[in-house]
Amino acid sequence: MRTEARAAVLREYGAPFTVESFPRPEPEPGALVVDIDAATVCGSDVHVWLGHMAGRLPISPPLILGHEMAGTVTAVGAGAEVDSLGRPVRVGDRVVWAHTPCGHCYQCTVEREPTQCAARYIGYLNDCSKPPHFTGTFAEVGYVIPRAGRLVVPEKVKSSWAAAGSCALRTVVRALAVAGSITPQDRVVVQGAGPLGLFATALLSLRSPRQLVVVGGPADRLVLAKDWGATDVVSIEDFPEAAGRVEAVRELTGGGPSVAFELAGAPGAIAEGVDMTGPNGRYVVMGTLGGERQSVDAARIVHKGLTIRGSMSGDIGDYHVALDTLERFSDRFDWDLMLGREYGLHELDTAMNAMRGMAEIKPVLVPGLS
Repeated sequence: MRTEARAAVLREYGAPFTVESFPRPEPEPGALVVDIDAATVCGSDVHVWLGHMAGRLPISPPLILGHEMAGTVTAVGAGAEVDSLGRPVRVGDRVVWAHTPCGHCYQCTVEREPTQCAARYIGYLNDCSKPPHFTGTFAEVGYVIPRAGRLVVPEKVKSSWAAAGSCALRTVVRALAVAGSITPQDRVVVQGAGPLGLFATALLSLRSPRQLVVVGGPADRLVLAKDWGATDVVSIEDFPEAAGRVEAVRELTGGGPSVAFELAGAPGAIAEGVDMTGPNGRYVVMGTLGGERQSVDAARIVHKGLTIRGSMSGDIGDYHVALDTLERFSDRFDWDLMLGREYGLHELDTAMNAMRGMAEIKPVLVPGLS
C-alpha cells in the first residue's frame, strides 16, 4: 500500500483546487481509514469554496472539502470492529460516516439533539494541514475519527447512491421527522428541485399525500420530480416572480398546502413559503444555510397560525434510514437519475461549477480516476 495519498485542496476561496499528497494515516483506537470510492458534491461544499461561510463559521483554508461519501475500509483501529448498529466492520467493507457531536453538552445529553451540538466535529471544515490531514472526502483517503458514527453500506446500495444519501437524503429524513405526521389528507409543497427537493419528493410520495407539489426548475428536474411522485409542478421558468408562484400554488392546493418544506436555499424562499402555506400549516425550513438576511411578513405567521420549524442536518440514525431507503426502494426510484457524470480529483473545479450552475444534480467525484 502506498504511504501517501492525494487530495484536492482549497488554498484560497474561489480559487482552483490543487491536488496534493499527504502521508496516509494510521488509525488510532476507535478510528477507521478508508479508500474513498465515491464522493458527491453538495451545495454546502460550493458555498464553502466560494467563501460564503467565511465569517459565519470559524473556518479558513487550507481545506479538503467533501462530506458525502462512501469508502472501503483499509485499516481498523483497536475498538473499531463494529459499526453504530453493532455490525462487524472489517477491511474490505464499505462504510459511510457522520459528523461527530461532543457527547457531553446540554444539546447532546439532555435535549438529545446532537445536530445542535456547538462543538460538533465536521471534518471538511477543519484545517487539513494538520494530521490526519484527510478531514474531507474529495480525496483518495478518508479518516473516520474515533467518536464518529459509522455504518456498513448494504451490498445492493451503490457507493455513489450511498454518498448522496449520506448527506442530502439523511437531511431529508430528519426534516420529515421534524415535520411530524403526513397523511393522505395533507397537501404538501416542496420548494426546490435540487437534491434535497427530489429526495424529499420521493420520500413524501411514500406517504401518499392527497397532493404533492414541487416548485422549482430547470424543466428536466421537474420531469424527474413527476417520475418520483409529484402530482403537480410549478416551474420557476414559467413563474419567475414569487407572487406568481404563490398564486399558482394556492390555486393548485385550494388555498395553500397544509405542510411545506423549504429546500431551495434561494434568496426570498422563506418569505415565499410563508406566503403560500395554508392556514394552520406547518412549514419546515432546511434549505437556507447562508446568504443575506430575508424579510418575512411576520403578521402572516400570526394570522394564519403557522408552525415553523428549522431542521439542520441529521444524526447517525438518519443515515441508517437513508441507506435503508436507498436499498428498499431502488426498484421504485431510479437513484442513478440523481447523479451526474464522474470526475477525477483534478476535475473538481469543473464538478463544483456543474453543481453551482445547476448543470447536474449531483456530480460524482471518483478519486481513482486519472
